[in-house]
Amino acid sequence: MAAARKRLNDPRDLRLVTAGQGVSMLGTAISDLALPIVAVDLLGATSLGTGLLGAASTVAYLVIGLQAGVWVDRLPRRQFLLLSDAVRAALLLSIPILYAANLLTLPLLIVIQIGIGTAGTFFNLAWPAYLPRLATGDVLLRLNARLALLGEVSGLLGPGIAGALISIVKAPFAVLIDAGSFVVSYVSLAAIRTPEPPRARRSGLTVSQELRDGVRAVWRRPTLRIITIEAINGNIAFAIMIGQSVIYQRLDLGFEPALIGAVASVGFLGGAIGSQLAPRWLKRFGFGPLILWSAIAFGANEFLLPLASVVSRDLAFPVVALNYFLGGFMMLLYVVPITSYRQLAVPDRLLGRVTAVTRVATWGIGATLGFALGGVIAEATNRPFALIVAAVLQTAVPIVIFGTKRFRTLRSIKQAVALDARRA
Repeated sequence: MAAARKRLNDPRDLRLVTAGQGVSMLGTAISDLALPIVAVDLLGATSLGTGLLGAASTVAYLVIGLQAGVWVDRLPRRQFLLLSDAVRAALLLSIPILYAANLLTLPLLIVIQIGIGTAGTFFNLAWPAYLPRLATGDVLLRLNARLALLGEVSGLLGPGIAGALISIVKAPFAVLIDAGSFVVSYVSLAAIRTPEPPRARRSGLTVSQELRDGVRAVWRRPTLRIITIEAINGNIAFAIMIGQSVIYQRLDLGFEPALIGAVASVGFLGGAIGSQLAPRWLKRFGFGPLILWSAIAFGANEFLLPLASVVSRDLAFPVVALNYFLGGFMMLLYVVPITSYRQLAVPDRLLGRVTAVTRVATWGIGATLGFALGGVIAEATNRPFALIVAAVLQTAVPIVIFGTKRFRTLRSIKQAVALDARRA
């Protein structure tokens, strides 16, 4: 343990994390646009089909999320990151191979997406639990902000690259870049020198008992509890929007893939700005007020997306681009402090299980339900109405959940962590 403490905040390892994940995020941003276009343009997907494709990326949280959280706490966390990168690289590589062999179908693409999502579930549970083993204090906050910025910059560049690639080669071949990016991530993580703490001695508890510890850890911390409840609602609304956005732009607004990529890039530009302002605005406005108003503003902004279907064709692109820019900006103002808060509020021995509980609730239930619900609503009515439903949910619920006086008076992450520690 002393050796691990001595190597915390190692600049070399932090550079490896930054570079490897930056490349991986760029590849993911490309495939996030390429896969829905494969489904719509080449495989004839409807609104329900794109909703199911989105749900396939998160359904693994429901099936194995809680169990995975226990494993992440019991075993070295880096091994989950490495295995996840290897599996996702192989599955993405299979898409262009199947397409070239004329074997790719929408059901098969959904199955592949389930596999990618399953591997991603392990990565996403282990990743936030692993970072505090590399950095601590203000260094951890800056690392989270830097990684968030890289995610937004990658998103800024990725959709544009994807749109251009799809115009030159077919969409299935664009995902080859994402497969390669996971290889880069694997190599960078394998090169990290900071040792993880020795494996904790087995507690003698069963898996169900350890899971109950994770659930109690969330429920007994009032700030973490209400953030998790709102995240379920937020992910339902966000998944409705994301699941229908590409097909809405492609079929309802008539945008070409390159234009859809440009819209997404504008959104990530807003996020890049928000990620860098988040630490400063956190100090200026306080933790509670920043979370409250960024959540409400994000929801109000979502009404712009369905508005694009009733304005003139010349105004449709500026309206959608503005929606994406403001959405990315507000989302990162929210995400950066929330991420750091979660990592500091939960003891290391529980972090994997708590991450699993919150991910199962917010992604497994929230996002999976949202993707499927968006497809059903859009099929039964139309896509703009589904987007309006998402905007109403994202605007109204945070007012109720975050509007309490106790939450609004939280001035810092440390204050929120101290409050939760007393209650826990």
